[in-house]
Amino acid sequence: MRENDLPVPLTIVLGTGRCGSTMLSDLVNQDPGALSLSEFFACLDPGAFPDGLLDGPAFWNLLGAPRLKPNVLLSRGVAVPEYRYPIGPGRYPAGKVPALSLMTLPPLTGDPDALHDRIRDEVTSWAPAPASRQYLRLFSWWASSTGRKVVVERSGASLRFLPRLLAYFPGARFVHMYRDGADAALSMSRHPLFRLGVLIGDMRAELGVDPYRSPDPRHTEQLPERLRPFAPDGLDAAALADADIPLVRFGDMWSRATGALRHLADLPPERLLHLSYDAVVADPVPHLTAFGRFAGLTEPDRWAERVADRVDRTRPGAAARLTDRQAEDLRRACAPGTRRLAALVGGTAVPTS
Repeated sequence: MRENDLPVPLTIVLGTGRCGSTMLSDLVNQDPGALSLSEFFACLDPGAFPDGLLDGPAFWNLLGAPRLKPNVLLSRGVAVPEYRYPIGPGRYPAGKVPALSLMTLPPLTGDPDALHDRIRDEVTSWAPAPASRQYLRLFSWWASSTGRKVVVERSGASLRFLPRLLAYFPGARFVHMYRDGADAALSMSRHPLFRLGVLIGDMRAELGVDPYRSPDPRHTEQLPERLRPFAPDGLDAAALADADIPLVRFGDMWSRATGALRHLADLPPERLLHLSYDAVVADPVPHLTAFGRFAGLTEPDRWAERVADRVDRTRPGAAARLTDRQAEDLRRACAPGTRRLAALVGGTAVPTS
């Protein structure tokens, strides 16, 4: 298999986070001809895009090895909606959940442990190849073994992976899903992963490293008192929920994420679709149909009609309920990202008030 070969059509959904892409993954999962891989690359972060050759056991280690941050959150009782592994009924306890089992496998099956074992038994026999080729081999095997015709991968805040995704999958199609920046930032401010992300930035400034990527038990004592409850060896779920984080910091986070949009500028139209979350919510069927056609779903119009009533139409415009001062400050923080987005998709597609 050459790296440019795609045995099954692959579509990768991109976004800043809190832009509606989780909803899209769940809708795609309702199409029996589509393999919807929710949070696949996010599950494997850090280390999702290694250099060099990987043999079967090394590739399986990449797929299966538990990652520190999500397992700390699970073991400390932080409720992350995207973490769908069944703690208790499942084989693995909080703190030891394999990477793929955390978010990607549970939406696909009632027995994620059995699917985990099937994947392990398949890939550990594979010959050495670059990770990009191993991923394509996995997607092809997974789709063919389940009777699926297309693969749609979607990870939250995946714009951070965009340069590597473009390099790894030069034949893939990309869907850029976007949302009004202020609404997305407000949603980030309520989500534990994005709240922790802001605080990790503060810890990195103090320590010089991300303590969740370079763990060291000495880090906690090296941090100022206000940040100690968020270090990995003593994460406090209540402190994370209650931390006073200015809303503008999430506007800055959203705006910085849009910096990766420059990498989309040279993609031809047949490989790139811009999809507005606000437009999907306002009128689901035509926009979901357009997505389905782009991604190669077998009957995109029928799929769109069938899943349209699953679209939550209550969420857009949340930032409009802020005070005038809050809204003004948040719009100012989002302004650089709003300009980037408008330049890429057209000004009329991006709310400005």
